[in-house]
Amino acid sequence: MASMVNVTSIIVTRNLITKFKTPRLKLDLPSLQHSSQLNAIKNDPIKMINKYASRRNIVVSCLDRPNSRPNQISGYDAVMKFYSSINEKNQDQLSSCISSDCFIDDFSFPKPFRGKQEAMEFFEELVKSMGQNVKFCVENVCEGDGHSAAVNWHLEWKGRKIPFTRGCSFYEFIDEGGRLVIRNARILIESPIKPGGITLSLLKNITFLFDEFPKGAELFLEKPYAIIQAAIRIYGLFLAPLINHVMASYLKLLSNMAEFFLLVVKIIIKIRNLFFK
Repeated sequence: MASMVNVTSIIVTRNLITKFKTPRLKLDLPSLQHSSQLNAIKNDPIKMINKYASRRNIVVSCLDRPNSRPNQISGYDAVMKFYSSINEKNQDQLSSCISSDCFIDDFSFPKPFRGKQEAMEFFEELVKSMGQNVKFCVENVCEGDGHSAAVNWHLEWKGRKIPFTRGCSFYEFIDEGGRLVIRNARILIESPIKPGGITLSLLKNITFLFDEFPKGAELFLEKPYAIIQAAIRIYGLFLAPLINHVMASYLKLLSNMAEFFLLVVKIIIKIRNLFFK
């Protein structure tokens, strides 16, 4: 997850960067080579930013909010409204931030949430789980070329950062009546388990199996959830009864051993009481 966030930051920061309090343009665009264009940048940087906005991204920090122009629809504003709705537990405002046909894919869950009803049920449970003192803290908002934005965030309890709660979310918006609402969302959350090199070993083994059995790999990649569900069914039909029987026998053996040791301890105590009064 962290690597994905780093890659995103590198891609974005290579493009047009502005800090909005004092707008500046990084002069690494191949099309800006003539002195007349450079003078135009100095005279009216906002105009030149808008001219190249179809090809370049803008980096926005929540600590340094841009001076948006009148009637301008901002992904930054849509993101901040969304997270403030969660922090304030304002269900009505939260509902107004997402579209009726939204698609919320939180990678911590096995299946995405489709439609406004499923999404609102998910966010309502999220709000309840946060309690009264946990809040989202937005670190950075990166607006894309179109109606899209990437957000780095973490959770805080009474202003103190909670470990292992960093996340990165990617949003796509649509315009509904002059306001942006969330149409698609991808949410990645930091895992408290840091497998490190195990991840590379696992990837190596998986790619080896893919290369050795390409047809099976194509089938799995086309319908991963179907394959996993089929494997669970096979486990339930054939392996689960055997494993359950083995586990039941193992637990019974442990119970008998515990009773035996308890009996031995009782005998030792009685012998001690007889000879050492």
